[in-house]
Amino acid sequence: MKYSIGIDIGGTNIRIAIVNEKGEIIKVIKEPTNKSNGKDSLLLQIVNLYHQIIENESYKIVGIGIGVPGPINPKDGSVYVIPNLNITDIPLKQFVEEKTKLPVYVGNDANVAGLAEATVGNGKDYKVVQYLTLSTGIGGGLVINKEMVTGHYGFAQEVGSMVIKRGDRRPSIFKAFGCIEGIASGSMLVTIAADKGLKVNHAGEIFELADKNNDIALNLKKEWIENMAAFIGSIVAYMEPDIFVLGGGLMKSSKYFLDELIKKVDDYVFEYLKGKIKIVAAKYDQDAGIIGAAMQAFK
Repeated sequence: MKYSIGIDIGGTNIRIAIVNEKGEIIKVIKEPTNKSNGKDSLLLQIVNLYHQIIENESYKIVGIGIGVPGPINPKDGSVYVIPNLNITDIPLKQFVEEKTKLPVYVGNDANVAGLAEATVGNGKDYKVVQYLTLSTGIGGGLVINKEMVTGHYGFAQEVGSMVIKRGDRRPSIFKAFGCIEGIASGSMLVTIAADKGLKVNHAGEIFELADKNNDIALNLKKEWIENMAAFIGSIVAYMEPDIFVLGGGLMKSSKYFLDELIKKVDDYVFEYLKGKIKIVAAKYDQDAGIIGAAMQAFK
């Protein structure tokens, strides 16, 4: 059995795990992300966590895979920016390889979550897997024949930037007005609900209230399903993956919307494809990122 190290960098916590090639987590450590000194403290924390997790362990580690919430330069494994940490130009692959003497693989967090689903998750039996993460933001990972598609500069699958309603809301300065993240992400749903007089703590409450026939929540849910169906239908028109795998925090409420969403997608695809677009929930929840990060090392 082969083993690798998976590292999931988050804005709040960093998780590091020993993972086998079946995607099973053997051991995991979690710490609050050290933001005290920018990239320097982050890099040192990663290396320190690596030494902690392998201490007194005899597993043969083949490499280290890292998932990062930001775009990655596929040429050298450096990170352009981690927006939620406000850190730029991080020589992640180079630094960690020098300190650990192991091969290091770096991927965007949504991309590596997609890799987890495509290799050992609910997309493992398909060649072309489109992973979508529906959470605070919206992201994606396209995996073809078990290989992540990253793009020439590393910005492929920034699907949250796909414009659905030109000129509508904008989630941040990094995204366009009317992109799907601006009108359908978890954080924006909460904002839109507040603008309409419905105060909720998280987007899941909207779906719960809709199930109780709250008028504002029902309208929000209907609009959200319409926008998400248009989004998925646009991806189908462009490249028709074998399967869509949906993960992220919003999927905790999937019992309130998934069946309706699957049916609504039929309104946005060719007649011949109606009823044939395969859409499933992800196998992994919070562990998708760390498992996917580790799976990079087995490639």
